[in-house]
Amino acid sequence: MTIYVIGIVCGKTFDANCQNPVFLPFIDDFSSYTGQADTRLWQKGNVLINSGFQFLPPTVGVATLDILDSEGRIYEQASVYGFVADTLCSRSIRLDSIKEPVNKRLFLSDSIYLSFFIQPGGSMGALWERIGSAPSTKDSIIVQFYKSNQNSWHTVWSMQGVSLDSIYKRDSVYFLQVLIPLTDTAYFNKDFRFRFINYGSLDNNPSYDYIFNKGQWNIDYVYMDINRNYKDSTIRDIAFVNPAMSLLKNFTSIPAKHFKKEYMKDRLDMKIINLYSSTLNSAYSYNIKDENNTTLHSYNGGFENIVSYPKTHNFQTAQNHIEPKVDYVFNPPQNKFSSYTITHIVSEGVGQDFVATNDTIRCMQKFENYFSYDDGTAESGIGIEPSKSSLFAIGYPLLVTDTLYAVDIYFNSSWQESNLNPFYLYIYDATENITIYKDEYGKEISDTTIIPNQMLYESTRLAPQYDSLNKFNRYYLDEPLVLPPGMFFVALKSASSTYLNIGFDQNNDASPFTFEKQGKDWINVFLKGATMIRPYFGYASVGLESVEEKLGDINIYPNPAKDEIILTLENCATNKDLDVIIFDILGNIVYFSDYSDYHKDTSLKKINVKHLQNGMYILKVGSLTKKLIIAR
Repeated sequence: MTIYVIGIVCGKTFDANCQNPVFLPFIDDFSSYTGQADTRLWQKGNVLINSGFQFLPPTVGVATLDILDSEGRIYEQASVYGFVADTLCSRSIRLDSIKEPVNKRLFLSDSIYLSFFIQPGGSMGALWERIGSAPSTKDSIIVQFYKSNQNSWHTVWSMQGVSLDSIYKRDSVYFLQVLIPLTDTAYFNKDFRFRFINYGSLDNNPSYDYIFNKGQWNIDYVYMDINRNYKDSTIRDIAFVNPAMSLLKNFTSIPAKHFKKEYMKDRLDMKIINLYSSTLNSAYSYNIKDENNTTLHSYNGGFENIVSYPKTHNFQTAQNHIEPKVDYVFNPPQNKFSSYTITHIVSEGVGQDFVATNDTIRCMQKFENYFSYDDGTAESGIGIEPSKSSLFAIGYPLLVTDTLYAVDIYFNSSWQESNLNPFYLYIYDATENITIYKDEYGKEISDTTIIPNQMLYESTRLAPQYDSLNKFNRYYLDEPLVLPPGMFFVALKSASSTYLNIGFDQNNDASPFTFEKQGKDWINVFLKGATMIRPYFGYASVGLESVEEKLGDINIYPNPAKDEIILTLENCATNKDLDVIIFDILGNIVYFSDYSDYHKDTSLKKINVKHLQNGMYILKVGSLTKKLIIAR
C-alpha cells in the first residue's frame, strides 16, 4: 500500500500561498492543528478545528460545524426556523489528472470516492457529563459537489438532526462512516470542489442570556482518492483518539510555589485505535522535555498487538500502552515562569501507517503565575442564576502566603450578547463543612467538604466583556490581597436579572472544588467540567509593605496606562540620589533610571512603557512604591 502523509497538497511540495492546485489524494483528519481549517486544503471559513467537542473519534481532532462564526458569536441570521450556519469547503481539486504514482488523466473508471466520518454533537452518558450540544430534529447537514461547467452546487448526501445515543443504539459506533462515489463526468475537471453545510436553529421561546452553541456536527478523516469502492471502509492507520492531558491530577497550570508532588498523576489515561481490518502491532512511548529541549524523563511501553476497531469496536487494551505510569515529579524553578512539553508517540511496528500526524500528541505543562483547572477552551457554558442570593464559587489551594492581584474570566458569547450584564467579584476564605450520614448498614459516616466561609474582598460592579472565542478578560482587584496558606474561593454574583454565562471546559473536571449558593447553604456543583476562572498571583514582594500602607507621595497618570506615564513626586524633601525602578510581578527589573532624568523644578517625569506587556507592576522611587497597571 502506498504510504501517504496528511496534508499532501499542491503536488509534492507546499506552496506558501497555495497557488498550485490540490491533487489527489486529499486527506485531512484534523489531527495536526487547531483553530481554523488548513487553507492549503480548505477555503477560509468559520468551522472550528479542535479536539474538545469530539467523543471517541476515529483519530484525535475534528472539524466542528455549529451556529457560531469565527469570532465565537452566534450568527446574526440565527432564528428558530433554521438557517445556514457553518460551511467547510475544499479548495479546488484537480480531478482531470493525477501526478502520483504517474501522470495520467482521470475517468469514471478510476473509481473516485469521497469518505468521511460524522458524529452529531452532544456525546453520550449522563446529562451532566455530556460534551457539546446535539442537533435538533429540524437541524441538518449536507454534502455538496461543485460542477464548474454549470457554476452550480449539487447535494449528494444529507443527514437530519439525531442524537449520538440513537446512532450508537442502531450501529454500535460513535462515528458514522460515509462513502460517496463520483459518478458524473461533469466533476472530472480542474476545479472540482466539495463542501459540508450545516443548517442550525434556535430553540423556540429561548432565554437569550444562556443560549451559547447549538446543533453541532463533528467531521473527521476526510479522504478522497482513486481506486476505491463502497467496501473501502478500513484504513491501515494506528492513531491516538484523544488529546494529551495534563500530568497533574486537577490542574492544567499552577504557580510553582504552590506545586507539590502529591498533585502528580500516578498513571495516564490513553486511548489508541487501529482502523485497519486486522490486528496490528504497535509501539507506544512518551517523554518530558524542558524549555531547552532537554529530555527529563522518558517512558517506553514496548510493542503490543492492537485489535481491529472496525471488527471489534475495541481500542487498545494493553495496560502499558493505555495506562502508562508517571514515574516523574516536576521541579519547576520558583523565580521564573517555566513550561514542559509532554510528547506521546504511537507507531505501527512494520512502518506501514497511513497517516503520520495522528501518531503524535503533545501537552504543555505550565508553571506560571495563575491557577487553572481548564484547558483554555469552552465546550459549553455554565450559568449563574440571576438572583440576589445566588453565588457561584470555585476554590484553589495555597501552600504558602501569596498575593492575589487579578482574576481572568472567560464569558461566553450568548445570543444577542444578552448575558453581558454587570456582576460582582468576591474572594472568600474557607471552612470545613462536616456532613454525617448512615450507610446501608446503619453505620455513621462523616464527609468533610471545604466550602466558602468569610468574605475577604468585594468588588464594585464589573462589566463582562466578550472579545473573541476562548479569550479571557482580566479583572484587577482594587488593591492586591494577601492570602494565607489554605483554600480560598473566587466567587461571582449576577448584578442584573439575567444569567451570567461563563465558559465551561468539559474535558477537565473541577466539580469537587465548585460550589453554588442559592439561599443559606453552599452546595457542591455536580456538573462535570472546569469553569474558566483563573486567579493570578505573584505580586512582587519588593516594597509590599509600602503598598499596603498606601503611601501617597507618588502620583502616576494615567493608571492603568498604555504607552506612557507621567510620574510626579509630592512632599519629597530631596530629589537627590533617587532611582526610579519598575518591577514585574516576579520582582524582575523591567525599567530603571536615576534623578538626572527628572525636571528639576517640577519633579515631573515621563516614562515610556510601550515595552511592557499587559499586567501589574510595582513602580519604586527611593523607598516609596506604587502599583502600576498596563492595560491596552
